[in-house]
Amino acid sequence: MTTEKKKIKYKHIGIISNPTKKDAAEGVKKIISLLLEKGTVVWTEEETASLLSPEMMKKIKVVDRVCLPDRVEVMIVLGGDGTFLNVARLIDKKPVPILGVNFGTLGFLTELTMDEIEESIDKLLNGKFIVENRPVIRVKLTRRNGHIAIYRCVNEVVIKRDTLARIIEVELRANGKFVSTFRGDGLIVATPTGSTAYSLSAGGPIIFPTLSAMLITPICPHTLTMRPLVIDGSIVLTAQLKTTSETVMVIFDGQEGIELRKGDRLDITKSPYDLLILRDPDKSYYQTLREKLHWG
Repeated sequence: MTTEKKKIKYKHIGIISNPTKKDAAEGVKKIISLLLEKGTVVWTEEETASLLSPEMMKKIKVVDRVCLPDRVEVMIVLGGDGTFLNVARLIDKKPVPILGVNFGTLGFLTELTMDEIEESIDKLLNGKFIVENRPVIRVKLTRRNGHIAIYRCVNEVVIKRDTLARIIEVELRANGKFVSTFRGDGLIVATPTGSTAYSLSAGGPIIFPTLSAMLITPICPHTLTMRPLVIDGSIVLTAQLKTTSETVMVIFDGQEGIELRKGDRLDITKSPYDLLILRDPDKSYYQTLREKLHWG
């Protein structure tokens, strides 16, 4: 009598780790061993593969980092939220859900811990995890000379003064209608997911992460009555720098930054491509807030 092997939900699974994190090598080896035992094909890239023994290297597939999203159905990320954001940029518009395992500090995006990884891998492969759609913002930068660049942000786009600069002025419009000229250290436009990142530190509210919304949060405003504002996700925001004498940067998810000049225009909209995150249905977002923010 033979027993039929249970069919797994995902066959091809990618793993990317931050190799500088303590215990990263041990964590990667454990997860790969669990996945191989379940009959999956494990893919990774060279930096993560450097943590493995030659014996384990023979059991998995190693490809160039940029090719990895095209080979897998799910991406497991070991690290902090910075590592998660880096992988989200790598996946870009591809419909590959990400599962985050926290090796960092706070970790709102990397919710799982190694203590629960065996149970989580079982749930993942048995199809018990849910895919959650998180809104992402698309930022179009148009220079005065007509040059255009496009960026996608999972958390936020930030317009802020340089270290030694004084107050800057940023004019903001919503669907062409004047909102205000923000005077202060800068301005954050965040997604609901990003509401627990930089915006939260600047006094912004927490927004449930699947809502279609954008959050406008001033950074150290000159006028104390200038408060954060939550708007509908379908609105097109246009930001223009009015300051001429100060060095101002625009920063995308804390991963990439360029200098912003007077006359440049930022058009900020909801991207048509959501970020896909795998979540344990037995763990609510409220539980995550309680654990990460030490609520009672």
